[in-house]
Amino acid sequence: MAESKRLERLKAMRSLLKSEMEKSETFSLVLNKTGSKIEEINHKLSSLEADLKVERWKASPFSDHIRHTIAPISAVLRVFATVQELERSLVSSDGVLGYVSDVKRLGEAMKLLSSSCVLALNWLEDTIEYLTEKGMPEDHPCGLRFKTSIELLRELQTTESRAYLKGGILYTALKNLETEFKRILQEKPVFSEDNLRKLQAIIKRLHAHTRLTSCVPVYIKVRTKVIQKRFEISYLEKTITEADNVHDIEGDIDQWRLHMEIAVKEIYEFESKLCYDVFEDIGEDVPLRCFGEIASNSVILQLLRFGSRISKCKREPPKLIKLLDCFSTMDNFRIEFNRLFRGEQCSEIRRVTRELISNLVKGVSEIFWELPCQVELQRPNCPPLDGGVPKLVSVVTEYCNKLLGNNNKPILSKVLEIDLGWKNAKYQEELLTGHIYNILREIALNLDAWSSSNKETALSCIFMMNNHSHFCGLRETYLGEMMGESWLNAHEQYRDYYAALYVKESWGHLLSLLTNKAQTTSSSSSSSSSESSPVKRKRARESIKRTLQAFCKGFDEIYTKQSNWVVEDDKLVWKICQAMVKTVVPRYKSYLQSYIKLLVEEDPTSDSKHLYYTPKGLEMKLKTMFQKKEETEKRDKDSHFVNKVMDLEITQNSRSTLEAI
Repeated sequence: MAESKRLERLKAMRSLLKSEMEKSETFSLVLNKTGSKIEEINHKLSSLEADLKVERWKASPFSDHIRHTIAPISAVLRVFATVQELERSLVSSDGVLGYVSDVKRLGEAMKLLSSSCVLALNWLEDTIEYLTEKGMPEDHPCGLRFKTSIELLRELQTTESRAYLKGGILYTALKNLETEFKRILQEKPVFSEDNLRKLQAIIKRLHAHTRLTSCVPVYIKVRTKVIQKRFEISYLEKTITEADNVHDIEGDIDQWRLHMEIAVKEIYEFESKLCYDVFEDIGEDVPLRCFGEIASNSVILQLLRFGSRISKCKREPPKLIKLLDCFSTMDNFRIEFNRLFRGEQCSEIRRVTRELISNLVKGVSEIFWELPCQVELQRPNCPPLDGGVPKLVSVVTEYCNKLLGNNNKPILSKVLEIDLGWKNAKYQEELLTGHIYNILREIALNLDAWSSSNKETALSCIFMMNNHSHFCGLRETYLGEMMGESWLNAHEQYRDYYAALYVKESWGHLLSLLTNKAQTTSSSSSSSSSESSPVKRKRARESIKRTLQAFCKGFDEIYTKQSNWVVEDDKLVWKICQAMVKTVVPRYKSYLQSYIKLLVEEDPTSDSKHLYYTPKGLEMKLKTMFQKKEETEKRDKDSHFVNKVMDLEITQNSRSTLEAI
């Protein structure tokens, strides 16, 4: 029974175990299914976790950093598209001004691209740094994309710098502008409004791209060549020494004065204006420096140095006039000169100019103060043999008139004032006029010495008469006005005095032959011819003949000798001739009238013929005495009666001769 209970218990346990095994199998299946579901749930949870993370980034407070970074990057892309479009436009650009405008726009777009890249890079780098600090993994896709964007932006940032490198689009464009700039400068109508606008636009654009340093030298070189080509003159290289006479280089001096005036008032005035017009937007320093370089490298220095060499030629009075002309030329454009050549680059021009002015002032002053001494040095020379005005007198008086003229006197006064100012002395106009008076005083002393050297008094009178007449002719001249009316009147009185003295000294001795010593003999012979001895009458007749012959011979000698003398004033010639006629002819005519009766008693069969003048013939000779040689020869040829000695046959039938007398 016990065993059956045990068996029952075993059966019951077997059934329970079987039941439990079945439950265990069922539970095992359920567990298997649950494991798969757990894995699926785990995968879903992982995905959900990622989604939750994204949602968590989106919902986080720093998500704005990401969104704000996108805007700068988009702006960079838009600017880059604009740059590409402008590059295509530049290649097809037409016209200088349009090309300059496209270069400007492209440069500005590239500058904007660079600044946009900097802004975008700053946003990206700040965002990455922030996200990293907040726990974003390094291999996170968002972070990787940001890093790629940074590399691309940095490459775009170099677009501008690469454009300025050799071969770059802006480098090429600026080179094209420089070439066009040079081409326009070489055109003849460079000063036209159209070309000027082009030059200004190019300069402004090159300056904006810091390329002015390469442009200015081109401008200087081209404009310098233009000036040099205009002044291709040979005399600038001529060497001048103290042995050279001023007359030998007079033509060069006149050319120099003309070229200096053209250079300053036309060429450099234009070049200065052109510089300021072309570089007007760059500031005053650039055009001032640019013009200074052009002036210093062109012809102005050569012109100034030649002017200084002029002062080195032989020191003589004509040189003074030329030096005054040169100083006047420089003084005429002094204001323009100082305004034009004021920059630092023109320092050498100003130095050479000061040297030129110094040489001119010293040259003029030295010659002027030495003029009286120069006149005095001529005193040992001999006076003219014809009694005319010495060349020294006419030259010096004409010279003084030039110095006192309206053109030269103000310049001479200014030069003397500068010279005395350098010596700390004060200039007064009386110094100039007083020095001119000293020159005339030396001339007067020379004339006295020369007059005394003439051994023949008549020639000395002619000499002094001519010179005093010359001074009388200075009336209504600058020199005459300076010396005054009393001085001129005194010379007129001296002229008349020496004219009268000449007539007396020339003809007084000759007229003394025509005395009436034989008058008593002739009268008594005529009144009581029957009582007079024929021998005495013959002797008286022979004496009269000898007197007439001696007079005619003496007259011919005086006429021949003095015909080579000169009276330089035509009015004075007439006056002298009239005085001689009034002095000589009446005495001669009176003498003939006194003895003509005795002369006509000569034997008509006599073979002797006596040569003497009729009063009319004598008068005509005297009237032509100081006429010019060619005039006298013409008069002798055209006149039938005149200047030859007439042969008169003294016969009893010569009543017509008596009537003629």
